[in-house]
Amino acid sequence: MSPRPGWYTLFVAALGAALIGSACGSVHGNSNGSAGDAADAAAAGDDASAVLGGDGSLLALTISPQDPTMHITGPGSTLQFTALIGGNPTPASWTIDSALGTIDGTGLFTAKGVLGGSTMVDAQVGNQHADTLLTVDLTLGDNPGNVDPGTQTKLRGGGTADPAFAWLYPYDGTVFPRGIAPPLLQTGGTGFDAAMLHVQFSTLSYTGFYGPSTPGRIQLTPQLWKAISEGASASDTVSVQITKIHGGQVTGPITEHWTIAPGTLRGTVYYDSYNSVLAGNTGAIMSVRPGQTAKVVIAGCRVCHSVSADGSTLVAANEVPNATATDRVWDLQSNLAPLHDAPNRTWAFGALYPDGSRLLRFGVVPDSQAAGEYWSPNVRGLGQSGDLPSALFNPRTGAAIPAPGLDGQGLHMMMPTFAPDGKMVAFNHYDTGHGHTLAVMDFDATTNTFSNLRDIATVSSGYLGWPAFTPDDQYVIFAAGDNAEYDSVSDQPSVVPQPHSDLYVANVGSKTTAMANQLDGLTAAGQVYLPFGEAAEGHLNYEPTVLPEAVGGYFWVVFTSRREYGNTLNDPDPYNLNGQPGARKKLWVAAVDIASTVQTQAKIVPFDAAKDVTHPAFYLDGQELASGNMRGFWALDPCQNDGAGCATGDQCCSGFCRQTSGADGGTTFACTPAAGCAQEGERCTTAADCCGAQSGTQCIAGFCATTTPK
Repeated sequence: MSPRPGWYTLFVAALGAALIGSACGSVHGNSNGSAGDAADAAAAGDDASAVLGGDGSLLALTISPQDPTMHITGPGSTLQFTALIGGNPTPASWTIDSALGTIDGTGLFTAKGVLGGSTMVDAQVGNQHADTLLTVDLTLGDNPGNVDPGTQTKLRGGGTADPAFAWLYPYDGTVFPRGIAPPLLQTGGTGFDAAMLHVQFSTLSYTGFYGPSTPGRIQLTPQLWKAISEGASASDTVSVQITKIHGGQVTGPITEHWTIAPGTLRGTVYYDSYNSVLAGNTGAIMSVRPGQTAKVVIAGCRVCHSVSADGSTLVAANEVPNATATDRVWDLQSNLAPLHDAPNRTWAFGALYPDGSRLLRFGVVPDSQAAGEYWSPNVRGLGQSGDLPSALFNPRTGAAIPAPGLDGQGLHMMMPTFAPDGKMVAFNHYDTGHGHTLAVMDFDATTNTFSNLRDIATVSSGYLGWPAFTPDDQYVIFAAGDNAEYDSVSDQPSVVPQPHSDLYVANVGSKTTAMANQLDGLTAAGQVYLPFGEAAEGHLNYEPTVLPEAVGGYFWVVFTSRREYGNTLNDPDPYNLNGQPGARKKLWVAAVDIASTVQTQAKIVPFDAAKDVTHPAFYLDGQELASGNMRGFWALDPCQNDGAGCATGDQCCSGFCRQTSGADGGTTFACTPAAGCAQEGERCTTAADCCGAQSGTQCIAGFCATTTPK
């Protein structure tokens, strides 16, 4: 049995303790001073005489070496930096802006050896700053499967023994964010007696050898996943290869490529679950935070829920045994304090304003309009009939709110949703499209006025439901399925085929529509790329909602899907109609390009037509594997006060998160009052407030967001 290399223990210990953060503060370049600068420095109490040239000018501060690269294989490697004024070494204060390592008071950088990437090294003397970019290239080797040297040699040689050996999960081209659980790598064909995993990008080369697995699976450790997800830059292509050996025969490598978005998902996904073990084998509203495990919010039959974008308010059916059923409103920030009970099934699936201050009622269409339709024009589970036009309410008191432009119009807004900034509402416009049309209206929160009704999407072959705005208000992502109840399963098991659905994107400005092919599991030509094929898992995507902010240069959509999950969850029946909800009913997440603008020759112009702006999806870890899960609402968390730790400004009530120096020369970040231009993820009113406005950074839903064309 081969022992693990000596650095491995250090690798696990150091990386497990590392706190990986994103730089929120600005980095200063070299200062080229003058006599005036010297006078200013003297006035500030600095020792200006040490940095004056013969002509009285302020000599430039520089750092040596400039823009170095370290090639390391584990913890403990060091590099000495020196601050120079006029070519002469001088004492300085040193800081770095990442967790690649630490730097002491003499300028000695010590690599943690668990992460590759780049960091800015800053030296300060008096009022002068100088900086240099340090790049750390990391080469790691590991043998958690205790694979003998002879087998390692065979695996390095590759082979073609098993033609069925292929990637099942993740998908090629997936965009992963930071801060999620490490993905479980899953392969087809026979299992393996041993496998070699090789991961490569600009600042990391990792080779690991793993033991037997049937079916073929490799679980990335949290330590390795941090090295990948925190080390890769937005421009890196992460190459991932697996080679296996089974019965002495070698197959592989099989290769796919990922992108890492340089941002950590935040917020909480609230979803419906059926047969939840955590809830006592019953239904429940559950919550899951990216990177964590699910929790029970409210157990029992409380479906048909909606959550406000700020995470303050929940409304759902409240069917308590031996009591009158209601639609109850809960305060999510006050230990689920009940706020109001509306009559049963009158507020279900209503749209909550982003701050939870208003509820827009789902408009129930009279059955008489359903001639020729299957079953009913209303969403399954709503349980209403007759005519119930949309109206606006105070969800805390139940009081009607006068709404000019809506009141008295007889408008039935089915499955309504507010934009994250509250300026628009989208809905199924059944009054004109009979289920096949989406519309939007503008909303003025100062007067509660609705205006400018316009249809933006029509799909004659599909029933359009569950619209969700991207945070820039440019796109609406929605489901288009063949079920008139807008559901992922029919309440009549004899119906064949059972409901199929795909997600689409509608461009609000141009009123054009495109399929979300990459998210749906389709190529640009519309062919299913999912590994088990169209018959097994094609066109099974439903109920999208969107994280109300941009993260890492992307928007993020969570949706329900009945697709396979590698070789872990592949029940042959995606619906499981034998009285069970179907374990393949799960939540998935996909990146969406911030594609409302493109930058050409320094000019930013809006897109004039819808296009597929999505990427292949990943499974949202933390859900219960055996339960059926659906209809995830993605809401933000309460903001933090000044002084609290943070990663980005959107976590702070002030909207600003800035770097402070740690005791070891590393970095920490804390919420601070507003200061200077806003970095990515910090609060803004217009793009001009953002530090990167000249390079295309936008102000989206109140926060600065990079919009690099994809």
